[in-house]
Amino acid sequence: MRRRQTRAKTNEILVLSGVTEIAVGALTGWPYALAISDREKVRKLGIRSVPRLRQWHLDLIALGALTTLIGTAVPNLPRHVAWPLAVGAWTNANAFGLLAFNPDADQHRAYKAAVGISFATVSWGCVSLAVLTAGRMRASGRTDRIRRS
Repeated sequence: MRRRQTRAKTNEILVLSGVTEIAVGALTGWPYALAISDREKVRKLGIRSVPRLRQWHLDLIALGALTTLIGTAVPNLPRHVAWPLAVGAWTNANAFGLLAFNPDADQHRAYKAAVGISFATVSWGCVSLAVLTAGRMRASGRTDRIRRS
């Protein structure tokens, strides 16, 4: 019973992470709107790349939404699946945020290494999620029904 409660709490944390990421994404819409209407003002904020700002804004919302969806659609996620998804969603999206302020950052080894680790983390989480979900469906007999339809 304790393990199920821990996994349920893991899902709650994943959902909280996702909706928080959506909220941050919504807030980044303000500087993006400013960038569209007044590029000079946005430059004073330190934003050097409007396309990267747009990417950051959209990635935060998209990855936050996916994280929220996963946390609600797949019950009782183990930590080794949920945590890489949450961490990867934040780090992938925020990699674009850094580029909005410093477009040349992607030329540095440290940036490339951090992005590589971030992609590996989220890839691990997504593949683990797919394996976990397929195993659960197989165990419950649902895959036969899916194949027949």
